[in-house]
Amino acid sequence: MIIDRDRVAAILPEYSLGAELGSGAFGLVLAGEHRQLGHRVAIKVMKSAEPDGLTGDFLTEGATLASLDHPHVVRAFDYREADGLCLIVMELLAGGTLTRRRRGMTPQQGCAVGLAVAAALDHAHNRKVLHRDIKADNILFAGNGTVKVTDFGIAKMFEGSAATASGIAGTPLYMAPEQIEGGRLSSATDLYALAIALYQVFAGAPPFDPKQPLHALLRQHLTSPPPPLAMVPPGLAQVILRALAKDPADRQADAHTFATELATAATAAYGPGWADSDHTGQLLHLTDPIRRALQPPSPPATPVTGKNNPKINPPVVPISPPAVTHVPPTPSHPPSYRRARIIAGAATLAFLLLAVLLLITLPNQPDDRLDSPPPLSTAQALGQPLRNEAYPVNSVAYSPDGHTLATGSAHHRLRLWDVRDPTHPTLLGQSPTGHANWVNSVAYSPDGHTLATGSDDRTVLLWDVRDPTHPTPLGQPLTSQTGAVLSVAFSPDGSLLATGSADNTVRLWDLDDPTHPTLLDKPLTGHLDKVLSVAFSPDGNLLATGSADNTARLWSVHNPANPTPYSEPLTGHVSPVRSVAFSPDGRTLATGSDDRTVLLWNIDDLGFSTPVAHSLTGHLALVLSVAFSPDGRTLATGSGDNTVRLWELQ
Repeated sequence: MIIDRDRVAAILPEYSLGAELGSGAFGLVLAGEHRQLGHRVAIKVMKSAEPDGLTGDFLTEGATLASLDHPHVVRAFDYREADGLCLIVMELLAGGTLTRRRRGMTPQQGCAVGLAVAAALDHAHNRKVLHRDIKADNILFAGNGTVKVTDFGIAKMFEGSAATASGIAGTPLYMAPEQIEGGRLSSATDLYALAIALYQVFAGAPPFDPKQPLHALLRQHLTSPPPPLAMVPPGLAQVILRALAKDPADRQADAHTFATELATAATAAYGPGWADSDHTGQLLHLTDPIRRALQPPSPPATPVTGKNNPKINPPVVPISPPAVTHVPPTPSHPPSYRRARIIAGAATLAFLLLAVLLLITLPNQPDDRLDSPPPLSTAQALGQPLRNEAYPVNSVAYSPDGHTLATGSAHHRLRLWDVRDPTHPTLLGQSPTGHANWVNSVAYSPDGHTLATGSDDRTVLLWDVRDPTHPTPLGQPLTSQTGAVLSVAFSPDGSLLATGSADNTVRLWDLDDPTHPTLLDKPLTGHLDKVLSVAFSPDGNLLATGSADNTARLWSVHNPANPTPYSEPLTGHVSPVRSVAFSPDGRTLATGSDDRTVLLWNIDDLGFSTPVAHSLTGHLALVLSVAFSPDGRTLATGSGDNTVRLWELQ
């Protein structure tokens, strides 16, 4: 749908408009920033003359959101209707949808999503609001990891414990039997849809095939039991499958009950502390009863008895404090206001001997502008170096399970090593040859089943590495680029592959069928020299690229068939940008350059004004690699000065 941005700007003069965040049949969503307050928002836009009652749904959504106030429900700030347009100004959620993020989720992260959505539904149901369209696309993540329920466009008010459906509404894949039949709807209707979404997270696919004819899909909802959840702890599977019962009376009574059962089962399966933000990357806002359910049951006390004393002392039951699951978010200061300081001195880096970093303490080399760092404890080398016939090793990557290390070398070869015992790494099988020149980059897919290699021979190869002793090529080489392929990266959900090349372009491949990848038509062009590094944001909506033209760029790839620049080029470096990396929360981009510096960029600022970066200095040669720690608090940088530096980000 085409909507004139000037009309939107005229209706909301107090906001500057940023990038397009999404679009669909309903209209589109734009980023916005309040001109005086600097408050960033999402602006949902629809034409007011839309048929089929969509305008009414839009107004319903605005009114419903205004009536709800919960940390796990998206907030609405304003509603406008003018010049043939309807607009809702709402909270900006930069973390992407559950649809994009679920394939790389751990079970604990999936359970945390379930608790957050159940908390949002409990709040809505207590205010007599049924959502009626809970699905993965309507479960979003804020930049700090907080889960938010969105899109209350077909929400329905109810009295008592249930509402009568005024018509069939919802998404067929997630619709409960009573929703399909136009029967009485209740909180159990929304729980059914939530259980479908969680089933997808744990099983990797929905319980019923959405590709079958609609009548067959609806019939399965009505009559077919969902397949068992294999490889899921039994107690946890029981909670989800109970919510998928055909009869609403057989499901949990309400969202609070569902959350209690889910918290109890997950704690039994994964132990206390599993829901902490350090483990899940999510901030949970839960009621005290749910927090108590996250605690393992206290062991029964043993009564004190005495042989000569027939009186039994009353048992003493130890009381454990509740687990803390609501951690206040870290203040979101842009990197230009963060204080970066070296927390470890320079450490010797063994460059050419594969992936064993030997961090050996050297005297600190503090920058005059930075605090003096405490020394880094001496690290021990693990076993012997992994020899590779004296050829330079250009790239290394661990498999997601940490069992296998892949290396690409100037000898045209891919090698896989068993590193389960890191003191005795073992070469697995024969080293396959598929490339005719240097292997520059290797990357694992999030599920660990596929490995991508990019080469100076201008091709990318995909390898089936489920049996790492016999890696086999998947399909034909990918040959879209006219220069050496210097960098490859999978999207977080594994659905896309990005390749950066010496031909100054980046190409995107659809990996729905890894044996027959589809080249997406539109290349990412704009760099004036070779693309040295590519990286996806954690939510998969942005792609960062670093180039020998001394710039980094950010691209919006939420619609991979039509990638667009997300911001102006990032022009803080004076030499080639060798490496780019996103922080785990997706809010900061680090770029390392031949100019010996690392720059930190605040992603939230990039769509609205001239980017400002915070510079980290101290290396004595080009910066070859940058990487964030999983908690986002530390940045590691590797340099041609033969050192690694660790930086604390505050």
